[in-house]
Amino acid sequence: MQLLKSKALLVAVAAFDAASAHTTFTNFFIDGAPQGDGTCVRMSDNIPEATFPIRPVTSQDMACGVNGEKGVARICPANSGSQLTFNFRDWPDGSQPGSLDKSHMGPCAVYMKKVDNSAADNNAAGPGWFKIFEEDYDNSSGQWCTSKIMANDGKLSVNLPTDLAGGYYLVRPELLALHQADKTPPDPQFYVGCAQIFLQSSGSSVPKDTVSIPGHVSMQDKAMTFDIWTAKGQISFPQFSPPTYKSASSKRGIESRTQLTQTFGLKPANCIMENDNWCGLKLPSYADEGGCWASSQNCWDQSKTCYDSAGPVGSKNCKNWESYCDSVKNACGAGNFNGPPSAASFMPAPPARLGSSGSSPIASSPDNTGSQSADSGYAEAKAAPSTPSSSNGDNSIKGGSVDTCGSNGGLKSPDGTSILTSTADNVLRTYILPSDLLSYSSTQPLHPYSIHHNPEPVYATAFHPAYTLQSPLSALYIASLRSLPVRLFSPFNPSIPASYPLVSPTTEEYIAPHSLLFSYQNPNTFFAGSLNLISVFDINRNGEGPVERMPTVPSKRSRVVGGVGGIKGIVSALGISSEGLLAAGTFSRWVGLYDGHGRGGSMGVFELRDEALNKEEAGGTGITQVLWSGDGRYLCVAERCSDGISVWDIRGTGKRLAWLRGRDVKTNQRLGVEVVSGEVWAGGVDGNVRLWEGLGMKEGMVDPSWEFRAHDGDVSPTNLS
Repeated sequence: MQLLKSKALLVAVAAFDAASAHTTFTNFFIDGAPQGDGTCVRMSDNIPEATFPIRPVTSQDMACGVNGEKGVARICPANSGSQLTFNFRDWPDGSQPGSLDKSHMGPCAVYMKKVDNSAADNNAAGPGWFKIFEEDYDNSSGQWCTSKIMANDGKLSVNLPTDLAGGYYLVRPELLALHQADKTPPDPQFYVGCAQIFLQSSGSSVPKDTVSIPGHVSMQDKAMTFDIWTAKGQISFPQFSPPTYKSASSKRGIESRTQLTQTFGLKPANCIMENDNWCGLKLPSYADEGGCWASSQNCWDQSKTCYDSAGPVGSKNCKNWESYCDSVKNACGAGNFNGPPSAASFMPAPPARLGSSGSSPIASSPDNTGSQSADSGYAEAKAAPSTPSSSNGDNSIKGGSVDTCGSNGGLKSPDGTSILTSTADNVLRTYILPSDLLSYSSTQPLHPYSIHHNPEPVYATAFHPAYTLQSPLSALYIASLRSLPVRLFSPFNPSIPASYPLVSPTTEEYIAPHSLLFSYQNPNTFFAGSLNLISVFDINRNGEGPVERMPTVPSKRSRVVGGVGGIKGIVSALGISSEGLLAAGTFSRWVGLYDGHGRGGSMGVFELRDEALNKEEAGGTGITQVLWSGDGRYLCVAERCSDGISVWDIRGTGKRLAWLRGRDVKTNQRLGVEVVSGEVWAGGVDGNVRLWEGLGMKEGMVDPSWEFRAHDGDVSPTNLS
């Protein structure tokens, strides 16, 4: 088996060095006034990769980024000479601080292009671009332009020229990170985006020295391969791209000096709430029951549009609008047919202006200087919000196991794009795997895309079978927490959309399941394993308990009439075969089998300790995983504090077939196992990943077919895609 040739990706979660890596232009300010997250900004429609650099330099995406040819609904008005402050974020939704990794050093620039309508499609790539700002390495401060942006909370300010003709423009900030430019092949990383503005000006200048993007840079430019790591002393960065615009280098008299009036991209007059480029419109008035329910439906229709249109900056204000819709619905239900009610109490807090005094430092005008001063193009930095630290002291995974006894770390999503971890600090983190991860020759840093802090330890997690990052509404997972209901989460939603209580009928306390599993037959159904019980929940029934309870210990009558025996203890592992046979394992080392996709009767039980052939196989302290082979014949059972994995021939002899030894898991941590195409993969406390080939083809003691060292600490778990 050749791992690299088959493009199998082994992700040892403990080995992720989770430092921030990329960035994107998310929002901007005009004379210190915030325009809103994503408002008037063309952004990528590929949310998981919204912060990725643009490649290659000949791509049409070099103009305004991925999806940059698609105009957005809003156009923000600005006056001639106004200061525009562009904000770059590592997390587009601003859920965590950070703008760019400190290694991403290089120059910056800002371009403009005059267009007929900033909100129109297909007007970005091509000729007409001119540069109004540039900066590379500042020898006086010893900093690159990007380093200054990092130090200023991701903000770069530029003053618009005062003599430009009024009208519609695209404004394009550009960051170039050169940390990989010295590699073979060179990898200069451009981060670009476009703001849509209407310039209110009485000027008449139209720059004559314009360039085409793509085309303004070439891989033959010396700047594209500049080695920032060996450059010392007074650095002279090679010139690339066009010169900066000066007022003397323009055509005059082409545009009328009369100030134009904006007609496209205006904020609707009845807009009462905004998210990105969506506007929540004031609901129709009503005075009877029919009008009330019609207005309620209008509200929910707008809510759906808000969520559907939400881009990388998130759907925070859609949640506010949804709460407002709830209030309208509740009013109709209570017989209050005069409305609609006021939305004032549901309005999000207005975003803050730049700087404590309501403005940021003013950059020099490019009209006469041709470029702005080295230190004047940066908005005043705001203190980054504090975040609870992880067990490593930050939100990174720096090495060692991120899992603890009783937690479930390193779960891979069904679409292979995401990794979910739970750590001892009660935090759930979602990591997005870059689509080009296999193209790198060295380990690439990952940073959590979403972080959910919880009040209690996490016992188990499970991804929804339809999880995909391409549809935020289906990107869901569930988690069980001690002394709380099972919670529904989404990496795109900081709140908890739903919860599912499991309550003890005797003590009325919450029961926290130790295992969770979605049914692939009915993706809206999930199983939850707890003490002597498997519960079945419907994900659509928010706030409701299980639709079915299946005790794993049979009743006295069932035993008398010859029923199959049960399994005792906490159900700690669940797995369902391709033929619909549910396997349930317990911490007390029992395994039970249930037909009918887990909803039928018990097909059999067995106890692991009865099958131990020698001392090497004994000593497991509880089942942590039950995994089926693809054909549903063989069942692999993994335990805590056990150096082997037992393989059972369920459809054939019904007996234990093999013992996969040498796993090296003498720990109470849940170090994971994965079964892929007849191969069993497992990580150990020694940092090695081991492979046993030919599942079901060998009997007795089976040694690993292959192993390699993945990390210096525990490897938990192993995930392949």
